[in-house]
Amino acid sequence: MNKFFIYTTFREDLESFLGYNIFMNNYYNDILKKCTVLVVDDEDKIRSKFKQALELYVENVIEASNGEDALDLFYKEKPQIVITDVKMPIMDGLMLTTIIRKANDKIPIVIVSAHSNKELLLNFISLNLVEYLIKPIDFEQLKEVLYKCSKIVDKNGLIEVKITDSCFYSYPNKSLLIENNTIQLSPKEIKLIELLIENRNKLVSKDLIEQTVYEFDQMSESALNNLVLKARKKIGNSRSIVSISGLGFMMPE
Repeated sequence: MNKFFIYTTFREDLESFLGYNIFMNNYYNDILKKCTVLVVDDEDKIRSKFKQALELYVENVIEASNGEDALDLFYKEKPQIVITDVKMPIMDGLMLTTIIRKANDKIPIVIVSAHSNKELLLNFISLNLVEYLIKPIDFEQLKEVLYKCSKIVDKNGLIEVKITDSCFYSYPNKSLLIENNTIQLSPKEIKLIELLIENRNKLVSKDLIEQTVYEFDQMSESALNNLVLKARKKIGNSRSIVSISGLGFMMPE
């Protein structure tokens, strides 16, 4: 075979491979830019440095100094990535991670610790961590871990979730995306749609909807039905939210 042909083919394959990698790097970088990261550490200086570093890659960084405050932020802000220290007051990183993992088995979680404690590490094994990092962490380490997280975020649909063939829900923007058009949602519509997505193919009771969507407001039957009707219209599909025998609602896949 002609040596020039072999060299040319190899070069074309290499360029194609490199081009694909550049494309994928850009793709996952774009995903990271849309992410909200929850950083949890009781040391202010460390948390501040983490935030500064993370803001080079992600859209939004929210902070907590203990597990209890972090849990409140997790439920309220719904971040796409969680990075938490282990030893903290009120609620430690192990308890925080355990509770978050029970509520959400898809979100990437990174543990940071000042110590390489094998016994402690064993406690985290069943919690499906992205990484267990030892302080101090350099920028290359952080970048590599964020890249892993972005793949998980993409794979698990934590940025955009398909509701119907033509409608997607955007977590970062809290809006619907239909054929490149952005459909704005009311605060209650956002809470309802996110609740139904989190419980896809499952019955969501009216009691849970009242507790999650209406919080301190009293929910009437007509108000709930009107809210569901408006959400369906914005999604553009009457079967996107299904009523289950007057017990509650479900969002089918």
